[in-house]
Amino acid sequence: MPLPLAQRIASARPVPGTLALWWLGGSGFIIKTPAGRQVWIDPYLSDIVRPMFGIGRAFPPPISVEEAAPDIVISSHWHEDHLDPEAIPAIARRRPTAHFIMSPGCMAHALPLGVPRAQVTTLIPGQTLDLGDDLKLTGIVARHEAGVPGWEVPDAFGPLLDFAGLRIYHTGDTDYDSRIHRFLKGQSLALATLCINGSVGNMNTHEAALLAWQLDARSLIPHHHHIWDRTPDKIPPYETLDPQQFAATYRKLGGTAQVHPPTVAADLTVTQNGLA
Repeated sequence: MPLPLAQRIASARPVPGTLALWWLGGSGFIIKTPAGRQVWIDPYLSDIVRPMFGIGRAFPPPISVEEAAPDIVISSHWHEDHLDPEAIPAIARRRPTAHFIMSPGCMAHALPLGVPRAQVTTLIPGQTLDLGDDLKLTGIVARHEAGVPGWEVPDAFGPLLDFAGLRIYHTGDTDYDSRIHRFLKGQSLALATLCINGSVGNMNTHEAALLAWQLDARSLIPHHHHIWDRTPDKIPPYETLDPQQFAATYRKLGGTAQVHPPTVAADLTVTQNGLA
């Protein structure tokens, strides 16, 4: 049996020019740099959506709040599976040096949860933050219209992380929007991760494949297709939860990047040429 995820993250030593990467399920990822910094994107570690919407997790969180050791936490928007109202304030209490980067709407939700204002920096689409150690973060536009009254997120963004020229773009949650690939034109990406579930304001597999085809990326990871525990009769027919369907559409369009359907908590390595 592999070691628990927290132990593997702690012991990972990415060599210069590479990054270690793990998928948490849903839209969540952890990145570790050669300098030892951990960058967490949209971690959902609780089961708070179950009492809110009656939809539980499909699997236990691969890492606990007590084990979490992020240096930077990015929340692309304030929906509960991206700004976890149980996990995020608990991480902030345990990690007073952690830097939380989020949209202004996220901050409006995070501060009442107990996240200290001093730990929060806001980011909007088009803005770039220099986070030190050769890491820059740019907010890329996202059009996430969930269609649920009260859950509007006009300031959602997709993070573009530049680790000294090794770039990773994460869509967060978004419908297809041509502004995304226009903004990323000329950006060579080692990895792009794209939501594919096709519901509540997200691209379906075919739309995600089109966006992927329009990007200059070496490797692709589809995400947001595996997080919720629902029987087949509870899954709407328009939801597209098969990463192989994304890969097949991308190939039909002529895409040549490596498509890597992820496994929760599996060890991945990112290089300038994509996933190793």
